[in-house]
Amino acid sequence: MAQIHPALGASARMTWKVVSFPLIAGLLLLKPIVDAVCAFVLVFGLVAAVAFELSAVGPRFPFLQIAGMALGFGLFAALYHFALMVLVRD
Repeated sequence: MAQIHPALGASARMTWKVVSFPLIAGLLLLKPIVDAVCAFVLVFGLVAAVAFELSAVGPRFPFLQIAGMALGFGLFAALYHFALMVLVRD
């Protein structure tokens, strides 16, 4: 396997840092909004799904779809934090 010249490796690392900085900055600026929205939808979506399922208001409430959507927001928040962790680790 061929060795990469040290100058080429250093320039590749510097290019990655220059390119990734705006991405990381944008993700960090949006973090409080993403956390608040995902937490709100997760908690109140599950509460609403359980409340409507137990109340039997309509003929058939789509409990699994609403609960799955709420849990999906929780999963999105976890993936968002994981992406930040991977990008900032450098």
